[in-house]
Amino acid sequence: MQQRPNDGSGNGGNGGNGGNSGNSGNGGAGRRPFAAEEVLPRPHPSSTLSAPLRIAVLMGGANSERYASLSSGVAIARALRWVGHAVAAVDSAQAPIVADRRVDHAFLTAEVEQEDIPETPVSPTVAIPPDLDALAEVRSRQEDGVMAPGVLPILAAADVVFVTTFGDEGEMGNSQRYLEQHAIVYTGPTPEVCDLTFDKVRTKEVITEHGIDTPAWHLVRRDRIEEDLRELTLPAPWIVKPHAGGSTIGLSKVDDPAQLPAACRLAIAEGRDALIEEFVPGRDLTIAALGDRVFAIVEPLSDHEVFSYEAKYTPGESRKEVPANLSPEDTARVRRLTGQVHQVLGIGEATSRADFRLAADGRLVFLETNPLPGMTPRSSYPMSAAAEGVSFPELCEDIVVRALRRAGRSVAEPQG
Repeated sequence: MQQRPNDGSGNGGNGGNGGNSGNSGNGGAGRRPFAAEEVLPRPHPSSTLSAPLRIAVLMGGANSERYASLSSGVAIARALRWVGHAVAAVDSAQAPIVADRRVDHAFLTAEVEQEDIPETPVSPTVAIPPDLDALAEVRSRQEDGVMAPGVLPILAAADVVFVTTFGDEGEMGNSQRYLEQHAIVYTGPTPEVCDLTFDKVRTKEVITEHGIDTPAWHLVRRDRIEEDLRELTLPAPWIVKPHAGGSTIGLSKVDDPAQLPAACRLAIAEGRDALIEEFVPGRDLTIAALGDRVFAIVEPLSDHEVFSYEAKYTPGESRKEVPANLSPEDTARVRRLTGQVHQVLGIGEATSRADFRLAADGRLVFLETNPLPGMTPRSSYPMSAAAEGVSFPELCEDIVVRALRRAGRSVAEPQG
Protein backbone atom coordinates (compact mmCIF):
# COMPACT_ATOMS: atom_id res chain seq x y z
CA MET A 1 0.00 0.00 0.00
CA GLN A 2 1.34 3.44 -0.86
CA GLN A 3 2.09 5.82 1.99
CA ARG A 4 -0.49 8.43 2.82
CA PRO A 5 0.83 11.96 2.16
CA ASN A 6 1.90 13.80 5.30
CA ASP A 7 -0.96 16.10 6.30
CA GLY A 8 0.75 17.33 9.44
CA SER A 9 -1.01 14.92 11.76
CA GLY A 10 1.67 12.22 11.84
CA ASN A 11 1.21 8.88 13.50
CA GLY A 12 3.54 9.18 16.45
CA GLY A 13 2.72 9.22 20.12
CA ASN A 14 1.60 6.38 22.34
CA GLY A 15 -1.91 7.65 22.96
CA GLY A 16 -1.72 7.75 26.73
CA ASN A 17 -3.75 5.32 28.80
CA GLY A 18 -6.01 3.67 26.23
CA GLY A 19 -9.59 4.27 25.21
CA ASN A 20 -10.65 5.99 22.02
CA SER A 21 -8.93 9.27 22.54
CA GLY A 22 -5.35 9.21 23.71
CA ASN A 23 -4.01 11.70 26.27
CA SER A 24 -6.24 14.44 27.57
CA GLY A 25 -5.59 18.01 26.52
CA ASN A 26 -3.99 17.76 23.10
CA GLY A 27 -5.15 14.22 22.28
CA GLY A 28 -1.63 12.75 22.41
CA ALA A 29 1.43 13.63 20.42
CA GLY A 30 0.83 13.26 16.71
CA ARG A 31 -2.81 12.15 17.10
CA ARG A 32 -5.20 14.84 15.98
CA PRO A 33 -8.81 14.68 17.23
CA PHE A 34 -11.65 15.82 15.00
CA ALA A 35 -13.38 18.77 16.66
CA ALA A 36 -16.77 19.97 15.43
CA GLU A 37 -15.44 23.36 14.36
CA GLU A 38 -12.43 21.91 12.55
CA VAL A 39 -12.26 21.72 8.77
CA LEU A 40 -10.79 18.40 7.70
CA PRO A 41 -8.47 18.13 4.72
CA ARG A 42 -9.93 16.65 1.56
CA PRO A 43 -9.81 12.86 1.48
CA HIS A 44 -6.89 11.05 -0.07
CA PRO A 45 -7.07 10.96 -3.91
CA SER A 46 -8.01 7.27 -3.75
CA SER A 47 -11.26 8.17 -1.94
CA THR A 48 -14.45 8.14 -3.98
CA LEU A 49 -15.90 10.99 -1.88
CA SER A 50 -15.33 14.73 -2.05
CA ALA A 51 -15.86 15.32 1.67
CA PRO A 52 -14.69 13.33 4.71
CA LEU A 53 -17.08 11.51 7.02
CA ARG A 54 -17.25 10.78 10.71
CA ILE A 55 -17.28 7.00 11.01
CA ALA A 56 -17.53 4.92 14.18
CA VAL A 57 -16.14 1.40 13.79
CA LEU A 58 -18.02 -0.83 16.24
CA MET A 59 -15.98 -3.87 17.24
CA GLY A 60 -15.12 -6.25 20.05
CA GLY A 61 -18.10 -7.35 22.09
CA ALA A 62 -18.38 -9.88 24.90
CA ASN A 63 -18.65 -13.14 22.95
CA SER A 64 -16.50 -15.97 21.62
CA GLU A 65 -15.59 -14.08 18.43
CA ARG A 66 -14.32 -11.00 20.27
CA TYR A 67 -10.70 -11.15 19.11
CA ALA A 68 -11.49 -11.75 15.45
CA SER A 69 -13.81 -8.73 15.69
CA LEU A 70 -11.14 -6.52 17.29
CA SER A 71 -8.63 -7.48 14.62
CA SER A 72 -11.18 -6.71 11.89
CA GLY A 73 -12.15 -3.41 13.47
CA VAL A 74 -8.58 -2.15 13.78
CA ALA A 75 -7.92 -2.98 10.11
CA ILE A 76 -11.08 -1.15 9.01
CA ALA A 77 -10.29 1.92 11.13
CA ARG A 78 -6.79 2.10 9.66
CA ALA A 79 -8.14 1.86 6.12
CA LEU A 80 -10.84 4.51 6.55
CA ARG A 81 -8.44 6.93 8.22
CA TRP A 82 -5.94 6.34 5.43
CA VAL A 83 -8.42 7.68 2.86
CA GLY A 84 -9.09 10.77 4.98
CA HIS A 85 -12.08 10.02 7.20
CA ALA A 86 -12.32 10.80 10.92
CA VAL A 87 -12.80 7.47 12.67
CA ALA A 88 -13.66 6.43 16.22
CA ALA A 89 -12.59 2.90 17.17
CA VAL A 90 -15.34 1.78 19.56
CA ASP A 91 -15.33 -1.44 21.60
CA SER A 92 -18.93 -2.33 22.44
CA ALA A 93 -17.78 -4.13 25.59
CA GLN A 94 -15.64 -1.32 27.03
CA ALA A 95 -16.67 2.14 28.20
CA PRO A 96 -14.70 4.68 26.13
CA ILE A 97 -12.19 7.12 27.57
CA VAL A 98 -12.53 10.40 25.70
CA ALA A 99 -10.24 13.38 26.24
CA ASP A 100 -12.00 16.24 28.05
CA ARG A 101 -15.17 14.10 27.84
CA ARG A 102 -15.76 15.54 24.37
CA VAL A 103 -17.34 13.13 21.94
CA ASP A 104 -15.60 14.95 19.08
CA HIS A 105 -12.26 13.80 20.46
CA ALA A 106 -13.14 10.16 19.82
CA PHE A 107 -12.90 10.74 16.06
CA LEU A 108 -9.25 10.65 15.05
CA THR A 109 -7.65 11.32 11.70
CA ALA A 110 -4.21 9.99 12.58
CA GLU A 111 -3.41 6.33 11.97
CA VAL A 112 -5.02 4.03 14.52
CA GLU A 113 -2.77 2.92 17.37
CA GLN A 114 -2.97 -0.13 19.62
CA GLU A 115 -4.14 2.16 22.43
CA ASP A 116 -7.38 2.80 20.55
CA ILE A 117 -8.53 -0.58 21.87
CA PRO A 118 -9.04 -0.59 25.66
CA GLU A 119 -7.55 -3.28 27.87
CA THR A 120 -9.54 -6.52 27.85
CA PRO A 121 -10.12 -8.93 30.76
CA VAL A 122 -8.43 -11.75 28.84
CA SER A 123 -5.35 -11.98 26.63
CA PRO A 124 -6.24 -10.74 23.11
CA THR A 125 -4.92 -13.61 20.99
CA VAL A 126 -7.00 -13.95 17.82
CA ALA A 127 -6.06 -17.62 17.32
CA ILE A 128 -7.54 -18.63 20.71
CA PRO A 129 -11.24 -18.05 21.47
CA PRO A 130 -11.66 -15.87 24.59
CA ASP A 131 -12.70 -17.18 27.99
CA LEU A 132 -16.45 -16.55 28.07
CA ASP A 133 -16.51 -16.76 31.87
CA ALA A 134 -14.06 -13.85 31.98
CA LEU A 135 -16.38 -11.85 29.73
CA ALA A 136 -19.58 -12.66 31.63
CA GLU A 137 -19.18 -9.68 33.96
CA VAL A 138 -18.57 -7.43 30.96
CA ARG A 139 -21.81 -8.63 29.35
CA SER A 140 -23.76 -7.89 32.53
CA ARG A 141 -22.74 -4.22 32.35
CA GLN A 142 -23.72 -3.68 28.73
CA GLU A 143 -26.82 -1.67 27.86
CA ASP A 144 -29.44 -4.00 26.34
CA GLY A 145 -26.76 -6.69 26.45
CA VAL A 146 -24.88 -5.21 23.49
CA MET A 147 -23.35 -1.81 24.31
CA ALA A 148 -21.07 -0.59 27.09
CA PRO A 149 -22.11 2.55 28.98
CA GLY A 150 -20.88 5.72 27.30
CA VAL A 151 -20.68 4.26 23.80
CA LEU A 152 -24.00 5.62 22.50
CA PRO A 153 -22.98 9.33 22.32
CA ILE A 154 -20.04 8.43 20.07
CA LEU A 155 -22.17 6.25 17.80
CA ALA A 156 -24.84 8.97 17.58
CA ALA A 157 -22.23 11.56 16.56
CA ALA A 158 -21.10 9.50 13.56
CA ASP A 159 -22.40 9.84 10.01
CA VAL A 160 -22.38 6.06 9.87
CA VAL A 161 -21.41 3.16 12.14
CA PHE A 162 -19.31 0.44 10.53
CA VAL A 163 -20.53 -2.71 12.31
CA THR A 164 -17.92 -5.41 12.79
CA THR A 165 -19.15 -7.04 16.00
CA PHE A 166 -19.68 -10.75 15.53
CA GLY A 167 -21.48 -13.51 17.43
CA ASP A 168 -24.89 -12.83 18.91
CA GLU A 169 -24.17 -9.09 19.17
CA GLY A 170 -23.57 -8.49 15.47
CA GLU A 171 -24.42 -11.58 13.43
CA MET A 172 -27.67 -12.20 15.33
CA GLY A 173 -28.70 -8.58 14.73
CA ASN A 174 -28.72 -7.28 18.31
CA SER A 175 -26.26 -4.45 17.58
CA GLN A 176 -28.28 -3.47 14.51
CA ARG A 177 -31.54 -3.41 16.48
CA TYR A 178 -29.88 -1.18 19.07
CA LEU A 179 -28.67 1.21 16.37
CA GLU A 180 -32.08 1.31 14.67
CA GLN A 181 -33.75 2.13 17.99
CA HIS A 182 -31.54 5.22 18.13
CA ALA A 183 -31.96 6.11 14.42
CA ILE A 184 -28.26 5.55 13.68
CA VAL A 185 -27.12 4.62 10.17
CA TYR A 186 -25.01 1.45 10.04
CA THR A 187 -23.27 -0.83 7.56
CA GLY A 188 -23.98 -4.48 6.97
CA PRO A 189 -27.10 -6.61 7.18
CA THR A 190 -30.43 -5.65 8.70
CA PRO A 191 -31.69 -7.41 11.85
CA GLU A 192 -34.07 -9.46 9.70
CA VAL A 193 -31.23 -10.77 7.52
CA CYS A 194 -29.19 -11.54 10.65
CA ASP A 195 -32.07 -13.49 12.19
CA LEU A 196 -32.17 -15.67 9.09
CA THR A 197 -28.49 -16.19 8.31
CA PHE A 198 -27.32 -16.71 11.90
CA ASP A 199 -29.67 -19.70 12.10
CA LYS A 200 -28.07 -22.34 9.89
CA VAL A 201 -31.20 -24.51 9.81
CA ARG A 202 -33.46 -21.68 8.63
CA THR A 203 -30.84 -20.70 6.05
CA LYS A 204 -30.71 -24.26 4.73
CA GLU A 205 -34.50 -24.40 4.51
CA VAL A 206 -34.64 -21.20 2.44
CA ILE A 207 -31.75 -22.29 0.24
CA THR A 208 -33.33 -25.70 -0.37
CA GLU A 209 -36.65 -24.09 -1.33
CA HIS A 210 -34.79 -22.29 -4.13
CA GLY A 211 -33.25 -25.49 -5.48
CA ILE A 212 -29.74 -24.93 -4.15
CA ASP A 213 -27.88 -28.06 -3.01
CA THR A 214 -26.71 -28.17 0.61
CA PRO A 215 -25.51 -31.07 2.80
CA ALA A 216 -28.28 -33.09 4.46
CA TRP A 217 -28.67 -32.21 8.13
CA HIS A 218 -30.10 -33.27 11.46
CA LEU A 219 -30.79 -30.94 14.41
CA VAL A 220 -29.87 -32.00 17.95
CA ARG A 221 -31.56 -29.88 20.59
CA ARG A 222 -29.57 -29.00 23.67
CA ASP A 223 -32.17 -30.48 26.03
CA ARG A 224 -32.76 -33.66 23.97
CA ILE A 225 -29.30 -34.83 22.92
CA GLU A 226 -29.82 -38.56 23.47
CA GLU A 227 -33.33 -38.62 22.01
CA ASP A 228 -32.38 -36.65 18.89
CA LEU A 229 -29.24 -38.73 18.29
CA ARG A 230 -31.32 -41.92 18.32
CA GLU A 231 -33.29 -40.49 15.39
CA LEU A 232 -30.17 -39.74 13.32
CA THR A 233 -30.25 -41.51 9.93
CA LEU A 234 -27.38 -39.74 8.15
CA PRO A 235 -24.44 -42.08 7.46
CA ALA A 236 -20.97 -41.37 8.88
CA PRO A 237 -18.79 -39.35 8.71
CA TRP A 238 -20.45 -36.18 9.99
CA ILE A 239 -19.73 -32.52 10.59
CA VAL A 240 -21.03 -31.30 13.96
CA LYS A 241 -21.30 -27.57 14.66
CA PRO A 242 -23.46 -25.02 16.50
CA HIS A 243 -26.70 -24.46 14.63
CA ALA A 244 -26.04 -20.72 15.05
CA GLY A 245 -22.66 -19.05 15.15
CA GLY A 246 -19.55 -18.28 13.15
CA SER A 247 -15.75 -18.60 12.85
CA THR A 248 -16.14 -22.43 12.97
CA ILE A 249 -15.99 -22.29 16.78
CA GLY A 250 -17.36 -25.55 18.21
CA LEU A 251 -17.05 -27.41 14.88
CA SER A 252 -15.70 -30.96 14.61
CA LYS A 253 -15.61 -33.88 12.18
CA VAL A 254 -16.84 -37.18 13.63
CA ASP A 255 -16.30 -40.69 12.22
CA ASP A 256 -17.31 -42.79 15.24
CA PRO A 257 -20.95 -42.70 16.44
CA ALA A 258 -19.68 -43.03 20.02
CA GLN A 259 -18.07 -39.59 19.65
CA LEU A 260 -21.27 -37.85 18.58
CA PRO A 261 -22.56 -36.96 22.09
CA ALA A 262 -19.28 -35.24 23.00
CA ALA A 263 -19.17 -33.39 19.68
CA CYS A 264 -22.75 -32.22 20.17
CA ARG A 265 -21.96 -30.98 23.68
CA LEU A 266 -18.97 -29.07 22.31
CA ALA A 267 -21.23 -27.34 19.78
CA ILE A 268 -23.95 -26.74 22.35
CA ALA A 269 -21.40 -25.18 24.73
CA GLU A 270 -21.71 -22.13 22.51
CA GLY A 271 -25.20 -21.77 24.02
CA ARG A 272 -27.10 -23.17 21.06
CA ASP A 273 -28.39 -26.42 19.60
CA ALA A 274 -26.11 -28.68 17.56
CA LEU A 275 -26.34 -29.27 13.82
CA ILE A 276 -25.15 -32.57 12.33
CA GLU A 277 -24.42 -32.50 8.59
CA GLU A 278 -23.34 -35.10 6.09
CA PHE A 279 -19.64 -34.74 5.39
CA VAL A 280 -19.01 -33.88 1.74
CA PRO A 281 -15.37 -34.57 0.77
CA GLY A 282 -13.95 -31.98 -1.57
CA ARG A 283 -12.43 -28.54 -1.91
CA ASP A 284 -13.43 -25.66 0.35
CA LEU A 285 -14.32 -22.52 -1.60
CA THR A 286 -15.35 -19.12 -0.29
CA ILE A 287 -16.31 -15.96 -2.14
CA ALA A 288 -17.25 -12.39 -1.26
CA ALA A 289 -20.23 -10.41 -2.48
CA LEU A 290 -21.21 -6.77 -1.98
CA GLY A 291 -24.57 -5.72 -3.34
CA ASP A 292 -24.64 -6.86 -6.96
CA ARG A 293 -20.86 -7.38 -7.06
CA VAL A 294 -19.36 -10.87 -6.78
CA PHE A 295 -15.60 -11.00 -6.28
CA ALA A 296 -12.93 -13.68 -6.79
CA ILE A 297 -13.14 -17.23 -5.45
CA VAL A 298 -10.81 -18.07 -2.55
CA GLU A 299 -9.65 -21.61 -1.76
CA PRO A 300 -8.41 -22.10 1.82
CA LEU A 301 -5.67 -24.75 1.91
CA SER A 302 -4.60 -26.52 5.08
CA ASP A 303 -3.28 -29.82 6.39
CA HIS A 304 -6.41 -29.96 8.54
CA GLU A 305 -9.27 -31.99 7.10
CA VAL A 306 -11.66 -29.34 8.42
CA PHE A 307 -10.94 -25.60 8.15
CA SER A 308 -11.18 -24.95 11.91
CA TYR A 309 -10.97 -21.74 13.96
CA GLU A 310 -7.31 -22.49 14.72
CA ALA A 311 -6.55 -23.12 11.04
CA LYS A 312 -8.24 -19.84 10.11
CA TYR A 313 -6.46 -17.56 12.54
CA THR A 314 -3.15 -19.23 13.49
CA PRO A 315 -0.26 -18.02 11.29
CA GLY A 316 1.25 -20.88 9.32
CA GLU A 317 -1.70 -23.23 9.80
CA SER A 318 -3.25 -22.46 6.42
CA ARG A 319 -2.85 -20.50 3.23
CA LYS A 320 -5.28 -19.26 0.62
CA GLU A 321 -5.17 -19.48 -3.14
CA VAL A 322 -6.74 -16.43 -4.77
CA PRO A 323 -8.22 -16.79 -7.28
CA ALA A 324 -8.89 -20.49 -6.83
CA ASN A 325 -7.53 -22.76 -9.55
CA LEU A 326 -10.84 -23.86 -11.06
CA SER A 327 -12.06 -24.55 -14.55
CA PRO A 328 -13.90 -21.68 -16.26
CA GLU A 329 -17.10 -23.70 -15.94
CA ASP A 330 -16.73 -24.26 -12.19
CA THR A 331 -15.70 -20.63 -11.67
CA ALA A 332 -18.86 -19.47 -13.41
CA ARG A 333 -20.99 -21.89 -11.37
CA VAL A 334 -19.62 -20.72 -8.03
CA ARG A 335 -19.95 -17.04 -8.92
CA ARG A 336 -23.49 -17.49 -10.22
CA LEU A 337 -24.54 -19.46 -7.14
CA THR A 338 -23.00 -16.83 -4.84
CA GLY A 339 -25.10 -14.11 -6.42
CA GLN A 340 -28.20 -16.29 -6.13
CA VAL A 341 -27.58 -17.02 -2.44
CA HIS A 342 -27.01 -13.32 -1.73
CA GLN A 343 -30.31 -12.50 -3.45
CA VAL A 344 -32.58 -15.20 -2.01
CA LEU A 345 -31.42 -14.45 1.54
CA GLY A 346 -32.35 -10.78 1.06
CA ILE A 347 -28.90 -9.40 1.86
CA GLY A 348 -29.27 -6.57 -0.66
CA GLU A 349 -26.58 -3.86 -0.70
CA ALA A 350 -24.72 -5.31 2.28
CA THR A 351 -21.75 -7.68 2.49
CA SER A 352 -21.79 -11.47 2.44
CA ARG A 353 -19.27 -14.29 2.22
CA ALA A 354 -20.60 -17.60 0.95
CA ASP A 355 -18.89 -20.94 1.65
CA PHE A 356 -19.12 -23.97 -0.65
CA ARG A 357 -17.66 -27.44 -1.13
CA LEU A 358 -16.81 -28.76 -4.57
CA ALA A 359 -16.73 -32.57 -4.62
CA ALA A 360 -14.59 -34.64 -6.97
CA ASP A 361 -17.71 -35.73 -8.87
CA GLY A 362 -18.57 -32.08 -9.57
CA ARG A 363 -21.24 -31.72 -6.90
CA LEU A 364 -21.24 -28.13 -5.62
CA VAL A 365 -22.88 -27.70 -2.21
CA PHE A 366 -23.64 -24.53 -0.29
CA LEU A 367 -22.42 -24.69 3.31
CA GLU A 368 -23.37 -21.34 4.84
CA THR A 369 -23.20 -17.60 4.39
CA ASN A 370 -21.96 -14.84 6.66
CA PRO A 371 -23.29 -11.30 6.10
CA LEU A 372 -20.74 -9.92 8.60
CA PRO A 373 -17.53 -11.51 7.33
CA GLY A 374 -14.19 -11.13 9.04
CA MET A 375 -11.99 -8.29 7.83
CA THR A 376 -8.72 -9.30 9.49
CA PRO A 377 -5.46 -9.38 7.51
CA ARG A 378 -6.01 -13.15 7.12
CA SER A 379 -9.70 -12.95 6.17
CA SER A 380 -11.03 -14.28 2.88
CA TYR A 381 -13.41 -11.38 2.23
CA PRO A 382 -10.81 -8.64 1.58
CA MET A 383 -8.63 -11.17 -0.28
CA SER A 384 -11.54 -11.98 -2.58
CA ALA A 385 -12.09 -8.29 -3.37
CA ALA A 386 -8.38 -7.55 -3.77
CA ALA A 387 -8.08 -10.24 -6.45
CA GLU A 388 -10.63 -8.25 -8.45
CA GLY A 389 -8.55 -5.07 -8.12
CA VAL A 390 -10.42 -3.56 -5.14
CA SER A 391 -8.03 -2.36 -2.42
CA PHE A 392 -8.96 -2.72 1.24
CA PRO A 393 -9.53 1.05 1.77
CA GLU A 394 -11.68 1.18 -1.37
CA LEU A 395 -13.68 -1.82 -0.18
CA CYS A 396 -14.32 -0.31 3.26
CA GLU A 397 -15.39 3.01 1.77
CA ASP A 398 -17.70 1.29 -0.73
CA ILE A 399 -19.39 -0.53 2.16
CA VAL A 400 -19.89 2.83 3.92
CA VAL A 401 -21.30 4.53 0.81
CA ARG A 402 -23.80 1.72 0.22
CA ALA A 403 -24.99 1.96 3.83
CA LEU A 404 -25.58 5.71 3.52
CA ARG A 405 -27.49 5.28 0.27
CA ARG A 406 -29.61 2.49 1.78
CA ALA A 407 -30.56 4.90 4.56
CA GLY A 408 -31.46 7.61 2.04
CA ARG A 409 -28.57 9.85 3.08
CA SER A 410 -26.79 12.03 0.54
CA VAL A 411 -23.25 11.05 -0.36
CA ALA A 412 -20.75 13.74 -1.38
CA GLU A 413 -19.07 12.40 -4.50
CA PRO A 414 -16.47 14.25 -6.57
CA GLN A 415 -17.68 16.16 -9.58
CA GLY A 416 -16.98 14.49 -12.90
